Amino acid sequence: MRFLATAALVAVSLSAVLFLPLHDVQAQSQQRAAPQTAQAPATTQGAAPAASRLPERIQRPMVPIDPVTLRAEGLMIRLWGIRPVTSSETMLELRAMELLTSLIQEGQVSCKLEGGVVPELIGRCVTQENRELALELLNNGYAIVDRRQTYNMPFASGYETAQEQARIAKKGVWALKDQQAPTLPKWLQSDVLAPLVIFGGMFLGFLFNALIMLRFMGRFSQSQSSENLQAERKEALLQSRERQVLVTTLEGELTENKNKIEAFLVIYGDLLKTLNDPVQTPKYQQVGDIVQKHPSYSKTVFEANVGKLSLLDIKLAGHLSKLYSAMPKEQEYINLDQNVPLDTAVKLVEKVLQDAEELLGPIAQVVRELQEAARQ
Repeated sequence: MRFLATAALVAVSLSAVLFLPLHDVQAQSQQRAAPQTAQAPATTQGAAPAASRLPERIQRPMVPIDPVTLRAEGLMIRLWGIRPVTSSETMLELRAMELLTSLIQEGQVSCKLEGGVVPELIGRCVTQENRELALELLNNGYAIVDRRQTYNMPFASGYETAQEQARIAKKGVWALKDQQAPTLPKWLQSDVLAPLVIFGGMFLGFLFNALIMLRFMGRFSQSQSSENLQAERKEALLQSRERQVLVTTLEGELTENKNKIEAFLVIYGDLLKTLNDPVQTPKYQQVGDIVQKHPSYSKTVFEANVGKLSLLDIKLAGHLSKLYSAMPKEQEYINLDQNVPLDTAVKLVEKVLQDAEELLGPIAQVVRELQEAARQ
């Protein structure tokens, strides 16, 4: 009995020792698993929006906007695995875009997205005829492989093969790459001759430019001389016309004065005959009379153009000035009353006629000179 009781006590002690550690381990395991279980839904919820923002494939009409980029409605897709060539040849870029346009032909383009963030994505795109656009650009030498994207990827070998075929066929950028810069001829590669030719060429260039400048200046000077000559001709023509007008108007005014003198001589010639008639009683002895000392000369044209007499010959201008100075400015009269003796009246009228006749000759002479100047 004592043996059985001792065995039972040992069994209970062993059970307590073994059970308590196992229970603690299970509790700690449950505590560690609980946070992980709680975090799992959050991770799942965070991944769901990312999957909705970046679909696996996009298919819609697209147009090229540069040699490696397509534009769809609200999106821009850069072709995966290639990058544009670096060249100063704008024609390569234009031909690349023409190739993409001819391949798409306003049809649907299907792109397998490889990365990027909306609205700028990266994808491998094929046309409705299942022609991959990146491979077509590589085949024609309009793009080169972007090995940062294709490294260790299953499509790398196909892209490299397409690029190598374009290089061997010297298409696109590879045709420009193989063009070697022209080298100097052997006769210019001499250490003495090459500098001589270079500096000689510079000297000849300066000389050529100097000759061009001299010729240009000569033509410019000739043009200026021609313009000055034309201006002088125009001025001379203008002066000639002005001189012609002046001569014509002065001739008209002097002719008018000549006619006035002739009329004056006729009138007072008749008066002198009346005074010398012994039978007829003079009019002034009956009622008195008034006699003009000279005709009413016209001097308006001359006085308005005194400053333009330099247009005429010096001799002609002098004759005109002297003639117009001899013409009285204001009209003067002689009063013959009834007490004036007949002899005195006759002498007064004869003096008036003599003064008027003395101007006829100078006026006729100047008129002839003006007519000759007008013909010139």
